[in-house]
Amino acid sequence: MRESKNKFSLNKKKLIIFGLLYIGLLFAIWYFGLPFINFRSKGFYYYLLLILILPLAFLIAMIRKKKHKTSSADDTYVTFRYNKQKRQFVKTNLPLENKYILSNLMARSSLIIVGVFLILMLIFDLSGAKLFHAKAYAKQLEITTGNSEDLNTIFDYESGDVLLPKIDKALAFKLAEARLEEYGSQYSIDYDNFTLISVNRNNTTELLRVTPLEYATPFVALSRGGQGTIGYIEVNVITQEAKLVDCTATNNGGLKYMPSGIFKYDLDRHIRMHYPTLMYNTKYFEIDNDGNPYWVIPTIKKEIGVFAGATPKGVLIVNPQNGDMNYYKLDDENKPDWIQRVIDEDVVASQANNALTYKNGFWNKLFAKKEVFQLSDGYNYFIKDGNTYYVSCITSPNLNDQTSIGFLIINLRTKESIRYSSPGITEMRAREIAQNDERVKAQALDSTWPILITYHNVPTYFVVLKNEVLSQKYVLINVDDGTLVAMGDDIDKAKQEYDSLLANKGIINPDDNLKITAVVKAVRDLGDKIQFMIEGNNEEYFEVDVNLNLDARFLKVGDEIEITYKKGNNYNLVLELKKKG
Repeated sequence: MRESKNKFSLNKKKLIIFGLLYIGLLFAIWYFGLPFINFRSKGFYYYLLLILILPLAFLIAMIRKKKHKTSSADDTYVTFRYNKQKRQFVKTNLPLENKYILSNLMARSSLIIVGVFLILMLIFDLSGAKLFHAKAYAKQLEITTGNSEDLNTIFDYESGDVLLPKIDKALAFKLAEARLEEYGSQYSIDYDNFTLISVNRNNTTELLRVTPLEYATPFVALSRGGQGTIGYIEVNVITQEAKLVDCTATNNGGLKYMPSGIFKYDLDRHIRMHYPTLMYNTKYFEIDNDGNPYWVIPTIKKEIGVFAGATPKGVLIVNPQNGDMNYYKLDDENKPDWIQRVIDEDVVASQANNALTYKNGFWNKLFAKKEVFQLSDGYNYFIKDGNTYYVSCITSPNLNDQTSIGFLIINLRTKESIRYSSPGITEMRAREIAQNDERVKAQALDSTWPILITYHNVPTYFVVLKNEVLSQKYVLINVDDGTLVAMGDDIDKAKQEYDSLLANKGIINPDDNLKITAVVKAVRDLGDKIQFMIEGNNEEYFEVDVNLNLDARFLKVGDEIEITYKKGNNYNLVLELKKKG
């Protein structure tokens, strides 16, 4: 009797130890795995299975054991065991009491629970299948139809409001890496987290790529503790200037809450602790007009079946310096004006493809293929008036088709989606045309992904040809058929050649350019550009490229000049300039 009691006490101690280890394991998985506590998240169900499987298996085992009547030692049951000599499973008789050993019962119960769980997950997956909900997927993104006049208004390069980068992401990243300097061993930067934004400084809009300094290793993160990384790098993609912005001098100090942070300074953990149910896929690093850094996290919700149909829900703003957070719904008008990526671009791109593909149902996509389209393989950004637009041409699912029927434009702040009809070549075809132009073919230059603009009301691709170090050529290609290809060492020279090509085609009238003789009243040096005003005109600026000629480069107040120019909204573009006398 005493021996039985000691045996019972030993099992109870083992059970307590095992239970504590199990709870510790669950806590570790939650703390480091950071599952969303949301019934629409797959990760939540897997974590729920880990929580419930052993208690449920134990409960089922105890119920089955209780129902079992004590059997004699001679009672047996039939099962199958693997025979190594015969190398196959053979029928075997075992004592019946072996079937009701607690560990065996729990093992079998666990297998049953896992089986039921997998069947349940399969049902949940099928509940959101496009086979059953094609029309629902097609309606997730409301796409309106714009006209050519709207296209010209928004994308009009002549307005002066359109900002075109002179370097792409890859070249900008090289400049950012160079700015790490002596901090290279402590910090790193992430190519995937290199956000293109516009900021307004001193009444001037600048086009930047920004990236935060991340900890190079967990040991650096641990040693820095609550100090954080020193700041972020910004690269002006127009002037090609890169600078490291030191945030440690501000009251809030360095960037503490980071993806590379550890323990409470891990950005995802910081978010989960305060917003455990919010789901998101990606995080963007942005700065406001005063240079203050923020993490911008577009949140999503699932609205088809259980796990499918992701759609934008709102945006969470996290201050990486002090950890302050603010959440805004998608339609909240109180969102800060500087935020440019309220929408997860991958989510709306998926919605756009669904809308273009499943407009007429699932079976139409497979067989009839009536009005079945998709976005092209790539996209680019168009930035204007503080808004970032996702732009991609619309083409057929045929991989060999290099023609486009138009463009889809998605405002990443409002989710407004507009489809413009503008038949022509795809972005990929425009890249091939630029790279294979006889003037640069021998140089084997690579091209950036084209940016859509309109110039003289002509839909046009803007492309930069580059090598691994520098931008080499700026190219303008008409979207219609790609036969008008203008190329220059700078944008203005490419524009001048494009003007000539358009004039030869009769698309524009060269006589529309204005010619005047005037005296220079004021001059402002912008580096590669000169802006000036003339006597008798106090309202308009004139802008000329310093490389146009020596007269332009050494222009000064009091010079009498003869100019040919084209009128613009913000300034008049000087095409020809000659000093008199």
